[in-house]
Amino acid sequence: MAVHDPYTILSSAIRIANATERSHDERLKTLALLIAEAFGALSATFYLLDGDGRVIVRKISSAFSDICSRDCRIPGGRGIAGLCASSGKPIRQDCAGCHPDEVVTGNERTIAAFPVSCQGQSLGVLALGFAHDAPLTDDDRDMLAVVLIEAAGVMRCKRQLESVEKRIRELSFLNRINGVMLSTIELNRLIHLLLTALTSDQPPLFDRAMLFLLNERAGILQGMMGITSARQTDSNAPSEPRTKRRFPVRNADFDSVVKATRLPLDASLNQISRAVLERTLLHVQHPDQEQPVDRTLTKQFGTSSYAVAPLVSQDRVVGAIVVDNRLTDRPLAGDDLGILHLVSGQAGMAIENSILFHRLEETNRNLQDAKERLLQEEKLAAIGRMAASIAHEIKNPLVSVGGFAGRLKRKFTPESEEWLYADVIGREVQHLEKMLSDILFFSRKTTICYTRCGINQIIEDGLATMAVPLEQREIVVDKRFASRLPTLLGDCQQLRHVFTNLISNALDVMEPQGVLTIETGLARIDGKRAVSVKVGDTGSGIAPDVRHSIFTPFFTTKEKGTGLGLAIVHRIITNHGGRIEVENRPEGGALFTVVLPTSP
Repeated sequence: MAVHDPYTILSSAIRIANATERSHDERLKTLALLIAEAFGALSATFYLLDGDGRVIVRKISSAFSDICSRDCRIPGGRGIAGLCASSGKPIRQDCAGCHPDEVVTGNERTIAAFPVSCQGQSLGVLALGFAHDAPLTDDDRDMLAVVLIEAAGVMRCKRQLESVEKRIRELSFLNRINGVMLSTIELNRLIHLLLTALTSDQPPLFDRAMLFLLNERAGILQGMMGITSARQTDSNAPSEPRTKRRFPVRNADFDSVVKATRLPLDASLNQISRAVLERTLLHVQHPDQEQPVDRTLTKQFGTSSYAVAPLVSQDRVVGAIVVDNRLTDRPLAGDDLGILHLVSGQAGMAIENSILFHRLEETNRNLQDAKERLLQEEKLAAIGRMAASIAHEIKNPLVSVGGFAGRLKRKFTPESEEWLYADVIGREVQHLEKMLSDILFFSRKTTICYTRCGINQIIEDGLATMAVPLEQREIVVDKRFASRLPTLLGDCQQLRHVFTNLISNALDVMEPQGVLTIETGLARIDGKRAVSVKVGDTGSGIAPDVRHSIFTPFFTTKEKGTGLGLAIVHRIITNHGGRIEVENRPEGGALFTVVLPTSP
């Protein structure tokens, strides 16, 4: 058919193509409407090629009444539009040859497709749907060629603008990644921010991102974290504003699966290990067709295409980032993988720095602990030297004072004031002798004389030692001894000292007629057979703010305590390879739990 009023058509096309106040999609949509009306077509559709010119990824049609454009995917050589794009020549075919993504209203008999190019660069295709088989006249073709020149200009500007915008997004993304790397040194937060950056924005760079760290000693890749993006349900919906941007979520199930994954560092077993060992980015397009197939990996993460980027820092691989688009089934674009490659280089250095920083912190803590232990040992050595020197100085006077006090008590009646004075002197001498004994015991290096000991008998001996004060305070002893306990190899005398001290401490904190509970039983410590002893009292318990200090030398809450009793107990138990713990009982009072291995 002949075009009516060519001048009007051309002037309208030029005006539409240069309407810079409107978007490129709107201009192409208006040109499609103009072409359809001018040439009597049922539909006029522009198909836009991707940057490589291999796949049609966008369609803008006069048949769309609600929106300007829609996404599509028509490979070159497929369908009428794909065949026209790949050949670069006009094509006219029956509608039966259309690709499923091509636009048809249902009334067309033939589709005429015309390539759109500019300066030798293929930009897309114009497809016209006709209800008749009559071809365009030469005048129609000449007029359409002029209109397509204007359309090509719009397409070229659109592609250039999208290229600039994409470059700006890439630079913005890399700048954001750089900010992430500098924002924290804490490893888990660094990984979370990194994976969030890869799966955020709209649309996200990737649907899912996982990070694995290399454990060289165990020879495995250990899953650290997995994050998924918010799934976009309608790909044709307009983009949400920045204030309503969908952010990725740390899906608990997906994250748990990643953390539970351990991959052997063997290139023949899985592609992730291959990428790490070869230090190269891998795009695995068909995981279920790789040889050999990693059944565990495909079962956990699916068979969709994925990419692996090794994290390299100073010629050392520290792990790998794995990404895919399983939620939307979008293909992994080459440009996106290029960004992933750049990101992995920065991430490798940042993660390596974080790991080194934490190792440095741990080493510093160990050095501080060692320093404190050395200071403590030095303090104890000084106390030992001091105790040894003063022992000779005060031992004889104490014996003399105690002896004379005893003789004075025998000369007076218990009701006399003089007897009371002598009794006070004798008790204070005993206190000083005990303090001196504790200091000497704690400061000297003790030697363990190993013999076979029965824990029940050791406790009975300790109770016998404390029988008199227990009876005086009317303390009820609740013994819950397990029968047929194994004997343990240890120093019976030192262990008796442990339980005598624990019983004495319980006696000090209980009111008269209190209840002392002692329970023995079987236990395990570090995988070894052990026996346990629980000593509970009905006192006021231990204040939470001092619980961590009760085993510290010279720390005491008693008015006349040395602060060495529990420190000695702790050291004896530790030297025997055991442990001691303390807690407050729900019914009141404190509960000390001692666990001792049957053999050191």
